[in-house]
Amino acid sequence: DTAGWQALDRQHYLHPFTDSRALHARGARIITRAEGVYLWDSEGRRLLDGMAGLWCVNVGYGRRELAEAASAQMQTLPFYN
Repeated sequence: DTAGWQALDRQHYLHPFTDSRALHARGARIITRAEGVYLWDSEGRRLLDGMAGLWCVNVGYGRRELAEAASAQMQTLPFYN
């Protein structure tokens, strides 16, 4: 439930660049899923992710072809320093 996730967030995560007093009063928004350019929170609200996951999912969430390409690459060469 939302309150449980918010309690864990309060105990274990420091939100940089956030007004801690206001965040503690209302609790963190809990994101539960994403698809395309949208996110859904634990209260069922659909939100447009205008920041594209802080610029790291600018082609959208849930893109199967990208997951398949990443999987193929990781099976070929997952890491090299």
